Amino acid sequence: MSQRQIVLWGFLGFVGLAMVAGAIAVLFPRTRVSDEILFSLILIGLYALGVMLVMTFGSKMPWTRLGCILGLVVSLVFFLIGIWFDRAMGWRLENMIYVSGAIALTIGCGLVHRLFIWPIKPSKIGAVVLKWSAVVFAVFTTGVVLYGFIADGFGYWGRVHIRTVGISSILTAGTTIATVAIAIFRPKLLIDGPGMLATSMPVLVTCPRCQSGVEVKSNRESRCGGCRLKIRVEVEEPRCGCGYLLYELESDVCPECGKAVADEDRWTRTV
Repeated sequence: MSQRQIVLWGFLGFVGLAMVAGAIAVLFPRTRVSDEILFSLILIGLYALGVMLVMTFGSKMPWTRLGCILGLVVSLVFFLIGIWFDRAMGWRLENMIYVSGAIALTIGCGLVHRLFIWPIKPSKIGAVVLKWSAVVFAVFTTGVVLYGFIADGFGYWGRVHIRTVGISSILTAGTTIATVAIAIFRPKLLIDGPGMLATSMPVLVTCPRCQSGVEVKSNRESRCGGCRLKIRVEVEEPRCGCGYLLYELESDVCPECGKAVADEDRWTRTV
């Protein structure tokens, strides 16, 4: 079993324990299991689920992913300390522990937002404005929340501060959802339309091992008839950066996003 699989199964185990702990707390409210254990299992399970999502979708931004994980782990440690040792701490120390955990969690959540929103590459001007609005609102919300924890502590915010956080959070959520929705559901003209090259076609190649002529099927695994070497030839039509398929496009600009098409990507017919 690889290290990645071990980590995955470990996180799944924590999620499973959190589910069991939650079920016990609901079905047996008078159980002898202490509140500290139940709350700790539920909290660890929730954080494990969050870390799994970050590890799954953050492969293209390793440093941001690392910052997310560190923020979540640090906040989890502070919250567990607060759960287990609150009776031995004075209110000042307890408040400092929870404030530190909340600050780390806020930073981690801010980086999570960047992890999901930054890789989106919109092509339309409206979608670009939405994406950057989501980024700006997220940064503003993170800053306001951090200021609240640092200046006023945990749970002592003023009414204006709370309303500011609420409004900016709503704007962040709305623009983020709209950006993701447009990225998912925007039409991809000619990506799977008629006229595309077939997914598999015969291609004549020379075997690099025995130098025999071989006819293989593109985008499929084949074998040389002489030495049985596995050969795979990938054939793909060029696409614009926005995803538009440039099949039979004789124009020098992409009709989807208006960007110039490089000469080597333009369609040319053989006479």
